[in-house]
Amino acid sequence: MPKLIDHDARQQEIAEAVWRLILREGVGAVSIREVAAEAGLSTGSVRHVFPSKSALLGYSMRLVHERAAERAASHVDVTEVRKSALAILCEFLPLDDLRRCEMLVNLALIAESPGDPELGAIAADAQIAFRTGCTNIVRGLSGSGLVAAGRDLSVEAARLHALVDGLAMHALVGGGDTPESAVAVLEAHIDSLA
Repeated sequence: MPKLIDHDARQQEIAEAVWRLILREGVGAVSIREVAAEAGLSTGSVRHVFPSKSALLGYSMRLVHERAAERAASHVDVTEVRKSALAILCEFLPLDDLRRCEMLVNLALIAESPGDPELGAIAADAQIAFRTGCTNIVRGLSGSGLVAAGRDLSVEAARLHALVDGLAMHALVGGGDTPESAVAVLEAHIDSLA
């Protein structure tokens, strides 16, 4: 009896090959043929899963977002609200090789979005989801008395979103900013809300 292929696992395997190509050579190096070679598959196998380069890039971008969201969700049940907030937000900072890889891939794909409306839509959806997450975090902090009375929670959510995006970019690019300094600034910001 022939071995059945796990479709989800195959999609992820191919997307991870896309990530490696992007990190090594840039988005311009991504083609069905190059991805197949990187994944150790035939071009027909890759085309069976992803009929076009656009579909391949779109899935690769969504996988970055899904994995970050899954890691963030694992911190939701942490009982101490401040600790949970920091753990969730740190999943969106390039604090280790995995998160750094995901962020570099995501940025490369965002840069391609002007020519690929699907990538633009995926990026916009991710921003909306992250803003919603920031809103939930600020509300949770407020509900625990960790946000001063009178602060506009929607403004604070927008500030938090912008801060995490900026810290992530600075830690990614370097120039004196490090993952440790990003976490320290994030902690100071959260503490300043009170």
